[in-house]
Amino acid sequence: MTAPPGATALTESHYKLLLMLRRPARFVLLVAAVFVMASLAATPQEEAKPDLTGTWVLNPAKSKVPKKVALDPETVVIKYDGASITIAFSFSGKQQLDTFVADGKEHAQNVGSGGQLYSKAQWKKSVLFTQTGGRVTAAGIGTADILTDKQRWSISPDGLVLTRELEDPKEILVYDKRHAE
Repeated sequence: MTAPPGATALTESHYKLLLMLRRPARFVLLVAAVFVMASLAATPQEEAKPDLTGTWVLNPAKSKVPKKVALDPETVVIKYDGASITIAFSFSGKQQLDTFVADGKEHAQNVGSGGQLYSKAQWKKSVLFTQTGGRVTAAGIGTADILTDKQRWSISPDGLVLTRELEDPKEILVYDKRHAE
């Protein structure tokens, strides 16, 4: 390539040098951009957790339970603030309140006489795994888990159906979202 017409010999050599430097610079920028895009694509992105918040009413027709189990009407109210999940159950005139921190760690509370209640929760993709239980510690026998309840919570893509899977006994409970009145 030659310098533009009217350029002096000194500026012509500078022009050639500038052209030679610009080509590798463009190439280096292009390669750098490709690496940045590839690294962004390879970096695992934090998947948004579904918002389970709402009032949910048990749908016995869609639920699957052992044959001899009769399902009573049940309502579940869930509040999720991103850090903790509060689940309030209402069934058979009784109420139960569970609170979880979805950090994958066990959170325990001593209840006296060597007893302890614990809860644990974590997200795996878009499914919430919860575990609650009780254990007792006594001289001569050590520590024994006396109760463990494991559940999986998931929500339909449209956000209108909540599925709760219990491990033991094996049950699949399906809830429909109650719309605000």
